Amino acid sequence: GSPDLAPARRGGAPAGTPGVTPDVRLWHRAVVVHQENSLRGLVRQLSIDQLDNEGRRVGVYDGGAPPESSPLFTPLPLPAGDRGTHKRAINELLRPRMWKAPDERGFVLSAAEIGELCDAAERLFQEEPTVLDLQAPIKIFGDLHGQFGDLMRLFEEYGTPSTAGDITYIDYLFLGDYVDRGSHSLETICLLLALKIEHPRSVHLIRGNHEAHDINALFGFRLECLERLGDDAGVWVWRRINDLFNFLPLAANIEGKILCMHGGIGRSIHTIDQIAAIPRPVTMEEGGPVLMDLLWSDPTTNDAVQGVQPSPRGPGLVTFGPDRVKEFCKNNGLQMLVRAHECVMDGFERFASGHLITLFSATNYCGTAGNAGAILVLGRDLVMVPKLIHPLPPSEPRTPDSQGNIDDEGANMNDAWMQSINEERPPTPPRGRPHLPGSSLEYF
Repeated sequence: GSPDLAPARRGGAPAGTPGVTPDVRLWHRAVVVHQENSLRGLVRQLSIDQLDNEGRRVGVYDGGAPPESSPLFTPLPLPAGDRGTHKRAINELLRPRMWKAPDERGFVLSAAEIGELCDAAERLFQEEPTVLDLQAPIKIFGDLHGQFGDLMRLFEEYGTPSTAGDITYIDYLFLGDYVDRGSHSLETICLLLALKIEHPRSVHLIRGNHEAHDINALFGFRLECLERLGDDAGVWVWRRINDLFNFLPLAANIEGKILCMHGGIGRSIHTIDQIAAIPRPVTMEEGGPVLMDLLWSDPTTNDAVQGVQPSPRGPGLVTFGPDRVKEFCKNNGLQMLVRAHECVMDGFERFASGHLITLFSATNYCGTAGNAGAILVLGRDLVMVPKLIHPLPPSEPRTPDSQGNIDDEGANMNDAWMQSINEERPPTPPRGRPHLPGSSLEYF
């Protein structure tokens, strides 16, 4: 039979013997959507052991540079009574079937409206603990990296966080890296903030390594803000959103059995309490080795590589072996870690004999990787089902209208954006191919 993903009373006892919580297990089949175009496609199930690439991690570099000083800018206050900004953002952006990349590079929200989203969401994040305490059923999303079209496809195929969708009976957890690389970081972060405001107890966001000003100054988010909002307003919005990022929770503990974070446990993290003790707001500089490991570390290349090893990402960063994962789980009463941070070809990858799962939700990362994107759906019985989407095929050439014009502006701009970012900050090759020296910008 299939796992129990039926609507449940939030916080109710898991399925099974009363008073006894079930063990976490990964369902042996993945749900896969095969799409010929942007409309709904064929949905089928595959054994996870039939996914040829499950087990191939693909890394991409981020760097670090101080942001430039910004001109003074203060957005005009919104008119009195015009405080439904998050609802307008949801109405404009949460359109899984209808959304398409705008032909112009403008943005639907003003700087003042984005600032209001940040103010409201920041107040919510301040009230939350550094390690969220969550319950099943819940959907978990990995890196999105401004690939808003993929987020819309995942919502369309596997449920939308709205009252007309499934938000009344299942939570949503996002594991960071909302911005950079892709061309629609503003849509991605603004919609997620609006959803957090609308559904504060059901939508959960934690921080990734790209939610830091020194990283997203280099990998596209700052440039996107300036291009789409204008120089002065763009720098103001970029700074305001980065201030908000310092308040984001850093991990999530689901049912006391599954710990979710962006990167990993690295060398320095031995207890959940170490993560919970990090004060917020916090910058990467203030967070020390625990925050660095939490947002930047990776598992070793495979289960045969034990211990703590230097990371190709750069000095001071490490990879951690399956022995570290199993020891951490045992010492903290956990059964599994779920993390994001690395592109994997099937959207998810098992490690440490299934005690750790890497999750990545953006397809065809950087326009070159060819990977699938995945989410994990955890039922109330604690069975975890991977659900995948594959990259869309290249756009068909469009038919000219009666004047011989082709409405291809939005697609062309997106392709050009990705190409320019890749030229400045090239993605790393898939795992198994030669890597550049660790000092290269490709490792982030």
